[in-house]
Order: sequence, then C-alpha cells, then structure tokens
Amino acid sequence: MKLGLSILVFISAIVLIGCNSNSKQASEKSKTEVSKPNVLIIQPDQHRGDYLSCAGHSTVKTPNLDKMAAEGIRFTHAASASPVCCPFRATMQTGLYIHEHGVVDNSIPLKHEFKGIAEFFTENGYATGYIGKWHLGGFLPDEVPGGYIEEGEARFGWQEWYGYEKSHEFLNVWKYNENKEKVAVKGYDWEPTWHTDMAMDFIKRKTDEGKPWCYYIAYGPPHNPEQCTQEFLDMYPLEDFILTPDAQKLPLDKQEKIREILQVYHAQVTAIDFEIGRIEKSLKEMGVDDNTIIIYTSDHGDVLGSHHEEIVKKYIRDGRSIKSTLRTKGKPFSMAFRIPFIIKGPDIKEKGLVSDVLINSVDMMPTILGLAGIEVPDYLQGIDMSDWYATGNGPKQDYLYLGLRDVKNAWRAVWDGEYFLSELAYDNMYNTEKDPMELDNLYRNTEYIDKKKELQKELVKLAEKTKDPILPKLIDAITN
Repeated sequence: MKLGLSILVFISAIVLIGCNSNSKQASEKSKTEVSKPNVLIIQPDQHRGDYLSCAGHSTVKTPNLDKMAAEGIRFTHAASASPVCCPFRATMQTGLYIHEHGVVDNSIPLKHEFKGIAEFFTENGYATGYIGKWHLGGFLPDEVPGGYIEEGEARFGWQEWYGYEKSHEFLNVWKYNENKEKVAVKGYDWEPTWHTDMAMDFIKRKTDEGKPWCYYIAYGPPHNPEQCTQEFLDMYPLEDFILTPDAQKLPLDKQEKIREILQVYHAQVTAIDFEIGRIEKSLKEMGVDDNTIIIYTSDHGDVLGSHHEEIVKKYIRDGRSIKSTLRTKGKPFSMAFRIPFIIKGPDIKEKGLVSDVLINSVDMMPTILGLAGIEVPDYLQGIDMSDWYATGNGPKQDYLYLGLRDVKNAWRAVWDGEYFLSELAYDNMYNTEKDPMELDNLYRNTEYIDKKKELQKELVKLAEKTKDPILPKLIDAITN
C-alpha cells in the first residue's frame, strides 16, 4: 500500500513538473511574442506634407502630430512616388513601383499574385487588422459608395477587416454586415471617430490575448468631399486665409471657392490630428505605448488652388473633366507628391530628430518591416530606412523616382530634395526649396541647362534601374 502510494506521488510529481515546464514554455513564448513591437500604421487620404504646424505651416493646427514628431522622427523630404490613391496604396502594400505591381493609375485592381505587408507580419506571429478606404479592388463608380471587398486573397493578408473599396461619406458612418449589406453604425456622425474606436478595440483584444499586432487605419479625410464637423470648421474663419500668388490671379468666384476649400481642408487635418491624440491616450491607458511603433503618412497631397490655369489647360487638351481642378493631385507638383512621414516608438535613438533624407513611398514597406525586426526580402524595390529610427543615422538617397501611368498622359520625374524635374506629359522643373509654391518653371530657363541635363540623366538611370518599360519613350522625349 505504501509502495503504491509512493509510486502515485512520484508520478504526480513528474506530471506536475511537466505541467510547470509546459506552463513555463507557454509563458516564455507569450513573453517573446509580446516583446515584439506592435505596429500602428495611420494613413489619412490626401494630407499634404507641409500641412503640419511642426513643419512651419502658419495656420493649420496639429498639436498631437507635433507632439508625435517631437517624441519621434519626422522626415521632411518624403514623397509619394505616384501621388494618387490606388498607385500609392498598391506600393504601400507590396513595396513595388507602379510598373511592377501594375496599378499605374486609379481604378485598376491590384493583382493577387503579390505578397502584402500583412502577410509578412502574420508569418511572424502578429495579429493584423485594417479599417477604412482600401481602393485596390478596381473600378467603382462615384455614384456607388463603398464597395465590398471579398474575403480571402483580395484582402492581402489583413485578418480582421473593416475595409471597403472607397467611401467619401464622412458624416454618414456605416459598415458592411455579414450579408455584405451596408448598415449604419449607430452613435457616430463622423467616420474617423468610429475608425479610431474600432482600432482601439482591436488593440485591446489582441493585447489581452498576449499577441503582438499590426493595425492599419486608412482615414478618409482630408480627401474630398468638403465635409467636417462644425467644431473644427469653427476654428478656421474664411477671412483668415491668404491665397497663394497664382491663386490670387483667379476670378473672385474661384478665389472664394478656394477659401471654402481651405477652410474644410484645415478643419479635416485638425480633426484627424484630434484622433491621433485619442489614439496616443488610449495606448497609454492600455499600457502598450512603450511597446508600440506608430507610423504616420499619407498617399498624396493636394494642390489646393495652385497651378490652376496650367491644370485646366492640361485637362482641356486631354478632353477630360475640369470639375476637380481646384483640388487635385496626381500631377508633377511638389504640393501633390510631398507627404508627411513621422515615426514614433519606444526604442528611437534620438527623439525629435528632423531628417531631410529623401524617402519615397516605395521605401515605406521595407522600412516598416525593418522597424518590426522582420527580414526585408531582396525583391522589394525600396530601401529600409529603419536605421534612422534605431541609430539616428542610416541610408541616404541622392534622387527619388516618381511617376504615373504607362502610356497616355504618363509622366516621370526625379527629385533631389531641392530641384524637381518632370518629363513626358509635363515639362516642369522647379526649385522646391527656394520656390515652394512653384511659381517659376525653370524647364526652359537657359541659366539652369546644366542642372536640367543632370536631372534628365539621373531620370533615365532610375528608369533603367527600376526596369520601367516606359524607358524608350522617356529617352525619346529627352533627346528630341
């Protein structure tokens, strides 16, 4: 009897040791997973790069983004390689130029053969989620708001999904239910508020589960339409806006329209900034702010009334509508391609660093992977710039390659951070540092012929390096 009891005690001890061992292994695994940095990507639509008070803008109010920049790193020379919605988003998801992923303009679906950024995070043990405008499913008429994105490969690896093709109904908040039907989200009258709440709900649940996470918020504003809640509109009286010199030459009715546009645009930027403050507060309350990397950027800028006459002439020549010429993008102008790019996180080497290194949108996916410690595959066409965050120093590029479309109305451009040159559909050359409003086109100015030739040479080199099929057409345009 005593022998049997002894054997039973011995066996129980072995089982207990085994359980403790398994529990310890599980605990260590959980600890390892939680120690991975969480990643929050925030990408509003159409936030122009200079519309930050920390960037020196005199009227826009962005206190929370200013604080984020002061505690992180702000890149002053970030560019959208292809400054319209779909091409940028495809590049952001794949790390490839437009001529590689095929989304050379809006309304072109992203092929499912490419590996999305979320899939890299999933493979490395992350929970992933997405909310907001997706705009990679293909054409969707303006009269059909929303656009359901089918489950599976069309979502490119994002596990928890509240995305839609596009919806510019910021005051009318809705989502798709399990039957693919649009249903109103009760209790909300401003879409970004709901987006933020859903993001924080996801983050809390995954944190409670002990899972590292990567979440992508694709806010709609400050894109059209001209909608914002009154509290933010009231912050910007119409009479306070001073128009750019070229806009002041327009008829008075257009000048008044530009003021209305500027009022809403400023209000929308500040409204998104308010959401940044809510996010930062929630992360701190959940105790994950010290293990979360936040990336803030945008898909493109907005001319906001500048270059109006030139844009109108181009639209008329191309036989296209001129409805949106006061607010537009997709053109080789710095106010269209320059975007904000701010990174904040726990292990940043130098808080408040303001860097003027050149960063292209094609660099963002490898940089985000690098920030999370995920191996960056060789086939990605951009550069991992995460060392600037980790060490305060890192790679530098002498020139950035930009462009849109592959046949009709195509343009290609090169930017060295000071001078910008575009060819094909637009013959532009500006000094973007001394002439930020681009009032003096230097393309045919003989005093700048050497600089022009330098940029044309580098433009051809970049087309060759990236294997852009437009290269022969580009060479022909430059030589003739």
